[in-house]
Amino acid sequence: MRKIVTLALFGTLTACIALAAPLTVPQLLPRVPERAQVVVALDAATLRSHPTVQSWLLNHASWGHADTEAARFLAEAGLDPLRDVTAMVVAIAPGEPRSEPVAFFAGHFDATALAAALSKRGAMPVTLGSVPGFRLPEKGDGEFAAVLAQPSPELIVIGGEAMVLDSLAAKELRNPLIDSAVSTGQVDPRAPFWAVATIPAKARQKAADAAARIHEDSEEPIRQVVMASGAVQRVAVQAFLDDSLRLSGVAVADTAENAELLQDAAKGALAVIRLHSQDRAPELVGVLRDVKVRATGTQVTVAGVVPVALIEKLLEEHAAGRQGKTPGQS
Repeated sequence: MRKIVTLALFGTLTACIALAAPLTVPQLLPRVPERAQVVVALDAATLRSHPTVQSWLLNHASWGHADTEAARFLAEAGLDPLRDVTAMVVAIAPGEPRSEPVAFFAGHFDATALAAALSKRGAMPVTLGSVPGFRLPEKGDGEFAAVLAQPSPELIVIGGEAMVLDSLAAKELRNPLIDSAVSTGQVDPRAPFWAVATIPAKARQKAADAAARIHEDSEEPIRQVVMASGAVQRVAVQAFLDDSLRLSGVAVADTAENAELLQDAAKGALAVIRLHSQDRAPELVGVLRDVKVRATGTQVTVAGVVPVALIEKLLEEHAAGRQGKTPGQS
C-alpha cells in the first residue's frame, strides 16, 4: 500500500492547464473495480479552497524545493501536486500473496512531460487495453510492478496491472461496497473525504488474538476496544469542513450484542481520552464530551464536531512547542 501511494504521488501529479473541467470524485467512482474491498476518496479541490487548508499549504510549500529525487522529478515534469490534483480515489482488492491497489488522480496533466519524466527513470511504454501507459520499474523488494495509464487528459490511473485493466475495461462499473454505503446514507460521495472498507476475517481474528494478550487492569479500556474491533465487519467514515470539522463513522458488527459491546468500548475510550486531555488540551474535553456514540441493531455510529478555530489553536500550540516558543510569539 505504501509503495502504491508513493508511486502515485510522485509518478502521476503533473501540471498543465486542461481545457476540460476536472473530474470529481463521484465521476471517478464508476471506474472502481467491483472486487475492491477498501475505497478512500479525497476531494482535493474542495479542501484546498478552505482558508485553513490554504494557510497550511502556504506554510508547508517549501517541501517542493528540497534536494531529493522526488523534488527533482516534480521539477523536471513541471509538477505542482498541491495545486493540480483536484480529486483522488484509492481502491484495494484482497488477493494472494498480496492485495491489489489502484489509484485514480483527476486534475491537470501533461502527457508529454509525464512520459519524459517517467522514461528517464526507466519506465517502459505499454498499451493497457487501448490506453497508452507505462510499466514502472520494479524496485526489487518483491512487490508487483505497477503500471500507469492516462485514459484522458484529466485522469491518471496507477496500480497493479489487473486492477488498472479492470478499471479501463468498462465505462461504468458498480462496486457493491460503495453502492451499499451510499444507499444506506453511511457516506455522501460528495464529502471532501470519505472511506469505506470491508474488514477481512483474518484481520478480525488478529484483533481477537491481540485482545486475549492484554491482561493488565490499567489497559482494560484498550483491551475492550481491541476485542470489540474483532467483531467489526465493515466500516465507513466521512468528514466535512466549513467553520467546523464534522466527522462521522459507522461500524457494522457481526451481531447486535457485539454492536452493544463496541458502543461501550468506544464510550470508554472517549472517557480515557477526555481524562488525558484535561491537562494537555482542556479545550478538547467539551468537544469529546459532545461526541455521540449510538448502537442500533448491528450498527454503531459515531459523530463529532471540532471547531476550526480550536484546530488552528492546537496546531499553533503544537508548532510553538516544537520550536520552543510561546504560542503567538514570532
